[in-house]
Amino acid sequence: MTHGGSQWLNGKPPTVKDFSVNLNPLGTPKFLEELIQEAVISGAYKYYPDNYKELKKKIAEIYNVSEELIGVFNGASEAIFLLNDYGVIEPNFSEYKRSWSYFAEESEKDFIFKLQGKKIIVSNPNNPTGSRISLEEIVEFLSNGGELVIDESFADISSVERTLKLTDEFDKLLVISTFTKSLAIPGLRIGFTFGKKSNELESKAPPWRVNTIVYYAIANVDSKEISKFFHESKREVEQIREKMISSLNVKTYKSYAPYILAKFPTSVRKINEKLTSLGYKIRDCSDFVGLNEFYGRIAVRSDYKGLFVALDNLLEHGN
Repeated sequence: MTHGGSQWLNGKPPTVKDFSVNLNPLGTPKFLEELIQEAVISGAYKYYPDNYKELKKKIAEIYNVSEELIGVFNGASEAIFLLNDYGVIEPNFSEYKRSWSYFAEESEKDFIFKLQGKKIIVSNPNNPTGSRISLEEIVEFLSNGGELVIDESFADISSVERTLKLTDEFDKLLVISTFTKSLAIPGLRIGFTFGKKSNELESKAPPWRVNTIVYYAIANVDSKEISKFFHESKREVEQIREKMISSLNVKTYKSYAPYILAKFPTSVRKINEKLTSLGYKIRDCSDFVGLNEFYGRIAVRSDYKGLFVALDNLLEHGN
Protein backbone atom coordinates (compact mmCIF):
# COMPACT_ATOMS: atom_id res chain seq x y z
CA MET A 1 0.00 0.00 0.00
CA THR A 2 1.12 3.55 -0.75
CA HIS A 3 0.45 6.20 1.88
CA GLY A 4 1.48 9.74 2.65
CA GLY A 5 4.58 10.34 4.72
CA SER A 6 8.30 10.64 4.03
CA GLN A 7 10.77 7.84 4.68
CA TRP A 8 12.98 7.78 7.78
CA LEU A 9 16.71 8.22 7.16
CA ASN A 10 19.29 6.23 9.13
CA GLY A 11 16.67 5.24 11.66
CA LYS A 12 15.58 8.84 12.29
CA PRO A 13 12.38 10.66 11.26
CA PRO A 14 12.53 12.96 8.21
CA THR A 15 12.95 16.73 8.51
CA VAL A 16 10.96 17.61 5.36
CA LYS A 17 7.81 19.75 5.78
CA ASP A 18 5.48 16.90 4.92
CA PHE A 19 2.11 18.06 3.60
CA SER A 20 1.29 14.49 2.51
CA VAL A 21 0.40 13.54 6.11
CA ASN A 22 -2.82 14.94 7.58
CA LEU A 23 -2.40 15.68 11.27
CA ASN A 24 -3.93 18.30 13.54
CA PRO A 25 -2.26 21.63 12.63
CA LEU A 26 -2.26 22.52 16.35
CA GLY A 27 0.04 19.56 16.94
CA THR A 28 0.04 17.27 19.97
CA PRO A 29 -1.56 19.08 22.94
CA LYS A 30 0.79 19.90 25.80
CA PHE A 31 -1.39 18.14 28.37
CA LEU A 32 -1.06 14.90 26.40
CA GLU A 33 2.69 15.28 25.92
CA GLU A 34 3.01 15.64 29.70
CA LEU A 35 1.09 12.39 30.21
CA ILE A 36 3.27 10.60 27.64
CA GLN A 37 6.39 11.77 29.46
CA GLU A 38 4.81 10.72 32.76
CA ALA A 39 4.12 7.27 31.32
CA VAL A 40 7.77 6.89 30.28
CA ILE A 41 9.13 8.17 33.61
CA SER A 42 6.82 5.84 35.57
CA GLY A 43 8.06 2.86 33.50
CA ALA A 44 4.65 2.00 32.03
CA TYR A 45 6.49 0.29 29.15
CA LYS A 46 7.68 -2.41 31.57
CA TYR A 47 4.16 -3.81 31.89
CA TYR A 48 1.70 -5.60 29.69
CA PRO A 49 -1.58 -3.73 29.20
CA ASP A 50 -4.64 -5.17 30.96
CA ASN A 51 -8.06 -5.76 29.41
CA TYR A 52 -8.32 -2.09 28.26
CA LYS A 53 -11.26 -1.43 30.59
CA GLU A 54 -9.94 1.95 31.77
CA LEU A 55 -9.06 2.95 28.21
CA LYS A 56 -12.57 2.13 27.00
CA LYS A 57 -14.04 3.93 29.97
CA LYS A 58 -12.17 7.11 29.04
CA ILE A 59 -13.09 6.88 25.34
CA ALA A 60 -16.74 6.39 26.34
CA GLU A 61 -16.51 9.49 28.54
CA ILE A 62 -14.95 11.61 25.80
CA TYR A 63 -17.57 10.70 23.20
CA ASN A 64 -20.57 10.06 25.47
CA VAL A 65 -21.00 6.51 24.18
CA SER A 66 -21.60 3.27 26.10
CA GLU A 67 -18.43 1.32 26.95
CA GLU A 68 -20.08 -1.86 25.66
CA LEU A 69 -20.07 -0.42 22.13
CA ILE A 70 -16.32 0.28 22.05
CA GLY A 71 -13.47 -1.82 20.69
CA VAL A 72 -9.81 -0.77 20.84
CA PHE A 73 -7.10 -1.57 18.31
CA ASN A 74 -3.52 -0.90 17.22
CA GLY A 75 -4.60 2.09 15.15
CA ALA A 76 -7.67 2.40 12.93
CA SER A 77 -5.71 0.43 10.31
CA GLU A 78 -5.87 -2.74 12.42
CA ALA A 79 -9.65 -2.48 12.73
CA ILE A 80 -9.90 -1.95 8.97
CA PHE A 81 -7.63 -4.95 8.32
CA LEU A 82 -9.91 -7.19 10.40
CA LEU A 83 -13.03 -6.29 8.42
CA ASN A 84 -14.50 -8.40 5.64
CA ASP A 85 -14.95 -7.13 2.08
CA TYR A 86 -17.33 -4.23 1.48
CA GLY A 87 -18.53 -2.14 -1.42
CA VAL A 88 -16.54 1.08 -1.74
CA ILE A 89 -17.36 4.46 -3.26
CA GLU A 90 -14.30 5.64 -5.16
CA PRO A 91 -12.00 7.42 -4.70
CA ASN A 92 -11.45 6.23 -1.14
CA PHE A 93 -8.85 4.99 1.34
CA SER A 94 -6.75 2.28 -0.31
CA GLU A 95 -6.71 -0.23 2.56
CA TYR A 96 -10.42 -1.07 2.49
CA LYS A 97 -11.07 -4.63 1.26
CA ARG A 98 -13.23 -4.21 -1.81
CA SER A 99 -15.91 -6.66 -2.95
CA TRP A 100 -17.03 -4.12 -5.55
CA SER A 101 -16.68 -0.42 -6.28
CA TYR A 102 -18.54 2.44 -7.88
CA PHE A 103 -17.61 6.06 -8.46
CA ALA A 104 -18.57 9.30 -6.80
CA GLU A 105 -19.79 12.07 -9.07
CA GLU A 106 -17.12 14.70 -9.72
CA SER A 107 -18.60 18.15 -10.21
CA GLU A 108 -16.78 21.40 -10.89
CA LYS A 109 -16.46 22.17 -7.17
CA ASP A 110 -16.62 18.87 -5.29
CA PHE A 111 -17.14 15.09 -5.27
CA ILE A 112 -20.63 13.82 -4.45
CA PHE A 113 -20.79 10.51 -2.60
CA LYS A 114 -24.10 8.61 -2.58
CA LEU A 115 -24.63 5.41 -0.60
CA GLN A 116 -25.71 2.50 -2.81
CA GLY A 117 -26.06 -1.25 -2.43
CA LYS A 118 -26.47 -3.12 0.84
CA LYS A 119 -22.98 -3.31 2.37
CA ILE A 120 -20.69 -0.28 2.15
CA ILE A 121 -17.56 1.12 3.78
CA VAL A 122 -16.81 4.81 3.36
CA SER A 123 -14.62 7.49 4.92
CA ASN A 124 -16.36 10.60 6.23
CA PRO A 125 -14.93 13.10 5.55
CA ASN A 126 -13.75 11.30 2.48
CA ASN A 127 -10.07 10.57 2.05
CA PRO A 128 -8.71 11.97 -0.29
CA THR A 129 -11.36 14.39 -1.63
CA GLY A 130 -12.46 16.05 1.63
CA SER A 131 -16.14 15.60 0.73
CA ARG A 132 -18.75 14.63 3.32
CA ILE A 133 -21.89 12.52 3.46
CA SER A 134 -24.85 14.03 5.28
CA LEU A 135 -26.24 12.48 8.44
CA GLU A 136 -29.67 12.36 6.78
CA GLU A 137 -28.39 10.16 3.94
CA ILE A 138 -26.64 7.87 6.42
CA VAL A 139 -29.82 7.46 8.49
CA GLU A 140 -31.84 6.75 5.33
CA PHE A 141 -29.36 4.08 4.19
CA LEU A 142 -29.40 2.36 7.59
CA SER A 143 -33.18 2.64 7.94
CA ASN A 144 -33.54 0.78 4.64
CA GLY A 145 -31.54 -2.17 6.03
CA GLY A 146 -28.11 -1.26 4.71
CA GLU A 147 -24.92 -2.36 6.47
CA LEU A 148 -22.46 0.49 6.86
CA VAL A 149 -18.92 0.97 8.14
CA ILE A 150 -17.97 4.63 8.47
CA ASP A 151 -14.33 5.54 8.86
CA GLU A 152 -14.35 8.77 10.86
CA SER A 153 -10.59 8.94 11.39
CA PHE A 154 -10.54 12.68 10.61
CA ALA A 155 -13.95 13.59 12.04
CA ASP A 156 -12.73 15.05 15.36
CA ILE A 157 -11.08 17.94 13.51
CA SER A 158 -13.40 18.17 10.49
CA SER A 159 -16.63 19.93 9.58
CA VAL A 160 -18.75 16.78 9.56
CA GLU A 161 -21.48 15.51 11.86
CA ARG A 162 -20.41 12.39 13.73
CA THR A 163 -22.61 9.29 13.68
CA LEU A 164 -21.70 7.86 17.10
CA LYS A 165 -25.17 8.52 18.50
CA LEU A 166 -26.58 6.17 15.84
CA THR A 167 -24.55 3.13 16.92
CA ASP A 168 -26.97 2.22 19.72
CA GLU A 169 -29.94 2.38 17.36
CA PHE A 170 -28.59 0.61 14.27
CA ASP A 171 -27.05 -2.85 14.66
CA LYS A 172 -25.53 -2.69 11.16
CA LEU A 173 -23.52 0.46 11.79
CA LEU A 174 -19.85 0.32 12.79
CA VAL A 175 -17.85 3.52 13.21
CA ILE A 176 -14.04 3.45 13.07
CA SER A 177 -12.02 6.25 14.63
CA THR A 178 -8.59 7.09 16.02
CA PHE A 179 -6.63 9.70 17.95
CA THR A 180 -3.82 9.49 15.38
CA LYS A 181 -5.00 12.53 13.39
CA SER A 182 -6.80 14.60 15.99
CA LEU A 183 -4.07 14.42 18.65
CA ALA A 184 -1.17 14.19 16.17
CA ILE A 185 0.22 10.93 17.57
CA PRO A 186 0.60 8.58 14.57
CA GLY A 187 3.55 6.80 16.19
CA LEU A 188 1.56 5.69 19.24
CA ARG A 189 -1.03 3.63 17.29
CA ILE A 190 -4.42 3.92 18.96
CA GLY A 191 -7.66 3.21 17.13
CA PHE A 192 -11.16 2.29 18.24
CA THR A 193 -14.59 1.33 16.97
CA PHE A 194 -18.12 2.17 18.04
CA GLY A 195 -20.98 -0.22 17.41
CA LYS A 196 -22.52 -3.55 18.36
CA LYS A 197 -19.99 -5.37 16.15
CA SER A 198 -17.02 -4.08 18.14
CA ASN A 199 -16.80 -7.17 20.36
CA GLU A 200 -16.85 -9.45 17.32
CA LEU A 201 -14.06 -7.46 15.69
CA GLU A 202 -11.98 -7.48 18.87
CA SER A 203 -12.26 -11.27 19.05
CA LYS A 204 -10.23 -11.42 15.81
CA ALA A 205 -7.49 -9.11 17.09
CA PRO A 206 -4.33 -10.12 18.99
CA PRO A 207 -3.96 -9.44 22.73
CA TRP A 208 -1.80 -6.55 23.98
CA ARG A 209 -2.43 -4.67 20.75
CA VAL A 210 -2.38 -1.18 22.32
CA ASN A 211 0.95 -0.19 23.89
CA THR A 212 1.04 0.91 27.51
CA ILE A 213 2.45 4.38 26.78
CA VAL A 214 -0.62 5.50 24.85
CA TYR A 215 -2.87 3.46 27.18
CA TYR A 216 -1.52 5.38 30.19
CA ALA A 217 -1.80 8.76 28.46
CA ILE A 218 -5.37 8.37 27.20
CA ALA A 219 -6.70 6.57 30.29
CA ASN A 220 -5.48 9.44 32.48
CA VAL A 221 -6.37 12.39 30.28
CA ASP A 222 -9.05 14.92 31.26
CA SER A 223 -11.94 14.34 28.85
CA LYS A 224 -12.98 18.01 29.14
CA GLU A 225 -9.52 19.07 27.97
CA ILE A 226 -9.83 16.72 24.99
CA SER A 227 -13.26 18.10 24.06
CA LYS A 228 -12.02 21.68 24.34
CA PHE A 229 -8.95 20.87 22.24
CA PHE A 230 -11.08 19.26 19.50
CA HIS A 231 -13.37 22.31 19.43
CA GLU A 232 -10.40 24.66 19.04
CA SER A 233 -8.87 22.38 16.43
CA LYS A 234 -11.99 22.31 14.24
CA ARG A 235 -12.08 26.10 14.23
CA GLU A 236 -8.36 26.33 13.40
CA VAL A 237 -8.61 23.74 10.61
CA GLU A 238 -11.54 25.54 9.03
CA GLN A 239 -9.83 28.93 9.12
CA ILE A 240 -6.51 27.71 7.71
CA ARG A 241 -8.21 25.49 5.12
CA GLU A 242 -10.24 28.36 3.65
CA LYS A 243 -7.16 30.60 3.48
CA MET A 244 -5.26 27.83 1.72
CA ILE A 245 -8.03 27.23 -0.82
CA SER A 246 -8.25 30.93 -1.65
CA SER A 247 -4.45 31.17 -1.99
CA LEU A 248 -3.73 28.07 -4.06
CA ASN A 249 -3.43 28.96 -7.75
CA VAL A 250 -4.71 25.65 -9.12
CA LYS A 251 -8.10 23.96 -9.19
CA THR A 252 -9.29 22.88 -5.72
CA TYR A 253 -12.35 21.03 -4.43
CA LYS A 254 -14.66 21.85 -1.56
CA SER A 255 -13.28 20.26 1.60
CA TYR A 256 -14.64 19.59 5.08
CA ALA A 257 -11.42 17.87 6.17
CA PRO A 258 -7.92 18.82 7.41
CA TYR A 259 -6.66 18.46 3.82
CA ILE A 260 -7.41 19.77 0.34
CA LEU A 261 -7.60 17.92 -2.97
CA ALA A 262 -6.13 19.90 -5.86
CA LYS A 263 -5.81 19.23 -9.58
CA PHE A 264 -2.50 20.34 -11.10
CA PRO A 265 -1.61 21.03 -14.74
CA THR A 266 1.36 18.68 -14.49
CA SER A 267 2.21 15.38 -12.81
CA VAL A 268 2.33 15.50 -9.01
CA ARG A 269 5.18 12.99 -9.11
CA LYS A 270 7.27 15.48 -11.07
CA ILE A 271 6.21 18.29 -8.77
CA ASN A 272 7.28 16.26 -5.73
CA GLU A 273 10.66 15.51 -7.27
CA LYS A 274 11.39 19.24 -7.27
CA LEU A 275 9.59 20.01 -4.01
CA THR A 276 11.70 17.47 -2.13
CA SER A 277 14.86 19.42 -2.88
CA LEU A 278 13.16 22.45 -1.35
CA GLY A 279 12.12 20.56 1.78
CA TYR A 280 8.44 19.94 0.98
CA LYS A 281 6.19 17.08 -0.04
CA ILE A 282 2.52 16.71 -0.99
CA ARG A 283 0.48 13.55 -1.53
CA ASP A 284 0.52 12.09 -5.03
CA CYS A 285 -3.03 10.75 -5.49
CA SER A 286 -2.43 8.73 -8.65
CA ASP A 287 -2.85 5.46 -6.70
CA PHE A 288 -6.40 6.32 -5.61
CA VAL A 289 -8.99 4.57 -7.77
CA GLY A 290 -10.76 7.21 -9.87
CA LEU A 291 -7.96 9.79 -9.69
CA ASN A 292 -4.81 10.20 -11.78
CA GLU A 293 -1.31 11.69 -11.76
CA PHE A 294 -2.60 15.28 -11.79
CA TYR A 295 -4.40 15.08 -8.44
CA GLY A 296 -2.59 15.97 -5.23
CA ARG A 297 -3.71 16.13 -1.60
CA ILE A 298 -2.33 18.87 0.64
CA ALA A 299 -2.56 18.78 4.43
CA VAL A 300 -3.95 21.80 6.25
CA ARG A 301 -1.02 23.39 8.08
CA SER A 302 -0.36 26.91 9.34
CA ASP A 303 3.05 27.00 7.62
CA TYR A 304 1.63 26.53 4.12
CA LYS A 305 2.86 29.82 2.61
CA GLY A 306 6.38 28.59 1.88
CA LEU A 307 4.97 25.54 0.10
CA PHE A 308 2.61 27.67 -1.99
CA VAL A 309 5.44 30.00 -3.04
CA ALA A 310 7.44 26.95 -4.12
CA LEU A 311 4.45 25.54 -6.02
CA ASP A 312 3.83 28.84 -7.80
CA ASN A 313 7.45 29.01 -8.90
CA LEU A 314 7.45 25.42 -10.10
CA LEU A 315 4.23 25.76 -12.05
CA GLU A 316 5.13 29.13 -13.55
CA HIS A 317 8.80 28.65 -14.31
CA GLY A 318 9.36 24.90 -13.89
CA ASN A 319 12.02 25.48 -11.24
